[in-house]
Amino acid sequence: MDCFALCGNGHCGVIGRQCQGKPCGFHKTKEEQELSLEKARERLRSLPEHQQDAIADKYYGGVRRW
Repeated sequence: MDCFALCGNGHCGVIGRQCQGKPCGFHKTKEEQELSLEKARERLRSLPEHQQDAIADKYYGGVRRW
C-alpha cells in the first residue's frame, strides 16, 4: 500500500484504525498529498494580508506556515 497516512503498524494515520486500502476516501499517495498541500498553501498565499494574518493567528500561533 502506498498511502501517505499508512503507519508501520498497518493503521491509518487519518482515521486511526486498520487501513482499508484504496476504497478509503482518504487514500492518497505521498505525491498526491504533497500536491494537495501545495495547492492549499497557494490558496492561502493568494488571500489578502489581513485574512492571512487572521488564519495564522487562529490556527498557527501567529506564524504563516505557507
